Amino acid sequence: MTSAFFSGRREVEEALVVLPPTSDPAFLQEIRRVIDRTRNPERVFRRICEDSSKPASMRFCALYAVLLRLRREERLSEYSELVNRHEVEFGSEPYFHTFRAVILRLEGELASLLQAIEHSREAARLLQDVPGIQHQVAELIAEYLERRDASPQLKELEEAEASVDRAITLSYGRIAHYFETKARILCLKNDFDTARSLVRRAIELEPREGMDYLRRISQYQTTRVKIDVLSQRADWMRSRDAFRREMDQFRTQQLELLGLLAGVVAFVASTANVASQATGSVAVRLVTAMAGALIIVFSAFFLMVNGALWRRVALSAALGFLLLITGLLAPSWLVRI
Repeated sequence: MTSAFFSGRREVEEALVVLPPTSDPAFLQEIRRVIDRTRNPERVFRRICEDSSKPASMRFCALYAVLLRLRREERLSEYSELVNRHEVEFGSEPYFHTFRAVILRLEGELASLLQAIEHSREAARLLQDVPGIQHQVAELIAEYLERRDASPQLKELEEAEASVDRAITLSYGRIAHYFETKARILCLKNDFDTARSLVRRAIELEPREGMDYLRRISQYQTTRVKIDVLSQRADWMRSRDAFRREMDQFRTQQLELLGLLAGVVAFVASTANVASQATGSVAVRLVTAMAGALIIVFSAFFLMVNGALWRRVALSAALGFLLLITGLLAPSWLVRI
């Protein structure tokens, strides 16, 4: 359960003073607790942030709290204005890279999203043990790959999965939406069954008393539907590719058959022409050999097409060899008989 609300601004300021340093992995969790215990948090934290008499560390925490609320509500213009106003004073803070990444992401362009990924990578380099920063890298890469027309590269997927796995490990597997992000990455790898199980885990882990519960659950359900759609699309693509391969094989077989028939016709015509000019016994031997050769050729063709029927094909091929040998090697008196 959420603790009781602070009684006034002074208690909020005291809570901000004792927060862990921003480089501490516990900072994000602790400041969210302060936000959840504050009435009218946006107004309170804006006033603290603008109060130049307060310590810079306290004012930065207040700035982070306001930006977190604006980001949740996707109020981009106010978010950008507040970041720009305080960049001179707090721009050296590692978290400022994440603020810039959020602004670029909300712009909606792929080029901006690439720049957001670079800022997020820099923040992850500076704050290697903060799970939220590692997760942001994975989330931005996943969004970029989902929106890009080209198929994702293995290296890109590996980076995203490594980042989200590190975030899950650093948070001891307690943050629900990290699993949803990993599900999106696995979906890009066509591992749909594991992706569905991770979405179910995210739904189970999401704290029901949290302020973002309904928004998060809606997001998870949207991801679940997206996984089902992409799974069906992948099945359709596989069916389409299989049909294309079958059509290509059919066309190849038809061309091979036409070539075979053309060769047979030419062979028969030439043999008949030679036989017509030969003596009776020689002509019979040529016709017999031609018949055997034709049987062998068609037996070989049907063996390639229907390998499972090789016993029947072998019988006809044996007959063809017999006729061929008879026509070529049999003595003339046997042919006359």
